[in-house]
Amino acid sequence: MAVARKAAEAQTEIVPLQSCDLAVTDTPWAWAEDNAAAVKRFWNKALVDKPALFNGQVMVMGKHSLNGGCLSGEIHKTDYASFLYCKDKGLPAEAGIRNVFGCAVVRSSEGHLLFGRMAPYTATSGRVYPMAGTPDPEDIKDGKLDIEGSMQRELLEEAGLSTSDATRQPGYMLIEDAGMSAVCAVFDFDVPSRELKARMMSYIDLQDQPELDEIVIFRRAGFHVHHRMPGFARTLVQHLLD
Repeated sequence: MAVARKAAEAQTEIVPLQSCDLAVTDTPWAWAEDNAAAVKRFWNKALVDKPALFNGQVMVMGKHSLNGGCLSGEIHKTDYASFLYCKDKGLPAEAGIRNVFGCAVVRSSEGHLLFGRMAPYTATSGRVYPMAGTPDPEDIKDGKLDIEGSMQRELLEEAGLSTSDATRQPGYMLIEDAGMSAVCAVFDFDVPSRELKARMMSYIDLQDQPELDEIVIFRRAGFHVHHRMPGFARTLVQHLLD
């Protein structure tokens, strides 16, 4: 399995991908069923702090493999409460799943990266990362998880940007970190970063309850140290701006 690059600080590999083949199954996620009582207690407490949380259906990845530049895997349906409880436990190996998601990396005409900061009432409030989200039923196409469609949807819903206005770089970058499998693609917009940020913020300001409360511009790799970010996001900044 070829490795494109390793971020020095995060020690997280970026693996090039050409495609994803993620089949959705009706087989229940056994760990969630076994921990149903604990999930219920956790969710009730979570709602006290963040009543805007919604217990909808989401997708997680079970058995999976990497072969010939293709990520193949089995996708289980579950509820957000079970997924969030599993994340709170650190996505332990015994849970048998990974948090797989599509990640749209916005790059401006100068080569700057534009990430979003999550709003205070979200589960990941204050954290900065590219437009991304845990897949839901909208992302199922012909019985499979449509990673490409998912990242396009998240970019439009969170920041008001359409991938049709950008040049998509070929392939994907897979970053596996702390139970997460981020499938990332770079979208180049022929727009300066300040103008692009203003466009995104104008869209965010029109929403009653936006997922993001700020757009952060990264001009240099070292800027990531000033923000709360998951490992995969730091790796992207280092990889794309070094």
